[in-house]
Amino acid sequence: MVIKKIKIIIADYSSFSRLVLSDILNTEVDLEVMDTAENGEELLQKIKEHTPDLVIADYHLPKNSRMFTFRRIQQEFKVPILGIIGTENLPEDFIFEALKVGVYDFVHISSYTGFPQFRKIQDEIIQKVRAVMDIKHEQLQIYQAGTGKRVTDASVINRNTARFLNPSSYVVMGASTGGTKALEAIIKDLSVDLSSAVLIAVHLPGKFTRTFTQRLKGLTALKVVEGKTGTRLEAGKIIVAPGDKNMIVNRHMGIKTDLRVDFSLEPSHEFDRPSVDLLMKSVAKVAGANTLGVILTGMGKDGTAGAKAIIGKGGETVAQDEASSAIFGMAKSAIDKGYISKVISLTQIPEYINRFAEYHRI
Repeated sequence: MVIKKIKIIIADYSSFSRLVLSDILNTEVDLEVMDTAENGEELLQKIKEHTPDLVIADYHLPKNSRMFTFRRIQQEFKVPILGIIGTENLPEDFIFEALKVGVYDFVHISSYTGFPQFRKIQDEIIQKVRAVMDIKHEQLQIYQAGTGKRVTDASVINRNTARFLNPSSYVVMGASTGGTKALEAIIKDLSVDLSSAVLIAVHLPGKFTRTFTQRLKGLTALKVVEGKTGTRLEAGKIIVAPGDKNMIVNRHMGIKTDLRVDFSLEPSHEFDRPSVDLLMKSVAKVAGANTLGVILTGMGKDGTAGAKAIIGKGGETVAQDEASSAIFGMAKSAIDKGYISKVISLTQIPEYINRFAEYHRI
């Protein structure tokens, strides 16, 4: 079978960076670096020559002042850009300005002194290249309302994409014993146009969470993934915490609307991993009143402190009732402490989540 390759041009003032990035990408069977450029003018010329699918470009590329080259790429060629940026503090509106000129995402280099350590983040680079192309393909399916024509104007495409990607709210579900069955029952009845991002922490070993993620994929049209460092929270995306790791959420580059998966080194009981408490606390911290915590069947007290954090930030919490729980431990603990807004049966939880998401819809 012939594999259709993603054709890429790399633009960076550093010959070392161009060489390393080319080597990383060319090792993948579906990626091909067609050429490289060292400044904005050369990049425009190379795009004319090769018609690439994607450009990877340093934000500080010479002759790209005020993203002038990026603007021309968007206006003249409409080729998506994956940007490379350093550790400098950028204003929050920078991302939105970059989106307008065709920058779909960024590779963040932790230190921009000396030689960038691209090989340390090569998996992230490859993942983002493919993710940008996935978004590009999705955008081609967006039509202008009432016209039947494909959207070709960059500003219209980016506005629609931003609205689609940014969640209106965040749902965090935690469970232990009996939790996989309970979660399956919930996931299959979630709305297909859910505007919330959903995060799940269930006490399972690593190999079992991978299998569980695959099971959930077969129950819903929503996107279901196992969390990885840098996974972006999106509307309608369900992220399952990998087993034996404590998944949390942080703002990406300090941007309020760009929340990404990370992992905590904070210790937790070996039987309470992935930690429901740590995940709920992290989401409450960045999402506040737009957070819904759901505590399901399970043994122990994990989730009680997380529910407290959500309530403290003005969010909502619900707990599965005793009658529908296999083990009424985690939910009971949070209920007894007074950190639960509402106690409902398992069958009522999907509709509660759907209504919560609709209420908070942008």
